[in-house]
Amino acid sequence: MDYRQLKDCALLIGYNPEGLCVYTAKLPLADYWDGDHIWDTDTGIQDLRLQRIHGYLFESSGELIQEFESIFDLATGIYKSGWARHSDGTYREDAA
Repeated sequence: MDYRQLKDCALLIGYNPEGLCVYTAKLPLADYWDGDHIWDTDTGIQDLRLQRIHGYLFESSGELIQEFESIFDLATGIYKSGWARHSDGTYREDAA
């Protein structure tokens, strides 16, 4: 994938427990940071059976500034664990 064509945006891909894509979005970074997301409510998670979101955040130059993954508990619809890797090399992981 040529990431340089993705600028000032968030690319989001969501998967169900079977690994099938059930959600995709490409939106401006401002909307990603300040907007509402399908995973912000337990019903959004449960309706789609959205178990995992993988995201890529690109700045205006096209540089990948963050890659992350969030895992959700389908029974409750709440965040369970995840990780984030930033362009400066830092890595953060939330254990389940």
